[in-house]
Amino acid sequence: VSTQSTGSSGINAEYGQHYFKQINLRMPKLLAAFTLSVLSVLSHSGDVAVCPGEGPRYGDYKCNHDRTHRVCAKLVDNPQDCNELSWDNEGDSFWDITGQQRWNWKDRICNEPNPGDSWCICMWATARLIERVGCDNVHINCAATDVPYVLNSYTDGGVDLASAKECIRAKCVVGGQE
Repeated sequence: VSTQSTGSSGINAEYGQHYFKQINLRMPKLLAAFTLSVLSVLSHSGDVAVCPGEGPRYGDYKCNHDRTHRVCAKLVDNPQDCNELSWDNEGDSFWDITGQQRWNWKDRICNEPNPGDSWCICMWATARLIERVGCDNVHINCAATDVPYVLNSYTDGGVDLASAKECIRAKCVVGGQE
């Protein structure tokens, strides 16, 4: 017959104290590991310049907020004329190539509150553009692209980002090295 109290829950009080003591001993290590993982994610996100033309969805017009819209790409010639840029020899625009023509938002790019020629586009769209037109024909604003985040990503929307990473590394990273 045990002389230890089990309380109304049937849990051995001494065992419960031992269990919570083990948790308390491990908590600093768990907290440290969690903090390091958060810092690792944040360190892969760079401070970027304003993407001229990006809308107010993020408040600061930068391409470093969500999981996908990390590349600032020039989509129109200038805010005054607001003509879609051609990305290939056939005259196809970003919207044509990515199948987004029905959602064409060039008017939002060229007008207030942040008139410009660019937009924060998806990493998957960047990869598809590069695969279709080649790196030399892609219009990337490197200062406004979250280069560290893109280079530390592998897929976006189910699309392999190898081509995007290679192109961004060549265009935006000094000497092509991280």
